[in-house]
Amino acid sequence: MATVLQEGAWAETAGLLASISGVGLVTSAWLLVSTVNFTACASAEAAAAYAGLVPLAHESGTSVRGRRQIGHAGNARLRTALYMATLSAARYNPVIRAQYERLRAAGKPTKVARCACARKLLYLAYAVVTKGQEFDPHYREHSG
Repeated sequence: MATVLQEGAWAETAGLLASISGVGLVTSAWLLVSTVNFTACASAEAAAAYAGLVPLAHESGTSVRGRRQIGHAGNARLRTALYMATLSAARYNPVIRAQYERLRAAGKPTKVARCACARKLLYLAYAVVTKGQEFDPHYREHSG
């Protein structure tokens, strides 16, 4: 796995993903293989839906009204890899840490906040790969 990501066709993309704090070798591999180097997903929203990180309503006509939560649909291994990467990113990535702390301060449960951060991490990975530039945690400050 390390050889493919360091010397193979996806080496450049893996290097871009490695610039995101919290995304390591295993997460990079799952992202690249599952999304075929992000060519299988037309947008970041489509990638999040593929990973199963979008909240879905639990409804059945007018009789069942459940709360929105992520379902079991989607690529469970990719979702797990992103969730586990979020454990590190919530400590070392300033963008993910800020979102995690904001959600926890708003009273969201730990797992809800981590799933939201996993989705944010996927959005960051999609942006880094599609734009072809390394992750910059101060991007919003520079862009005005």
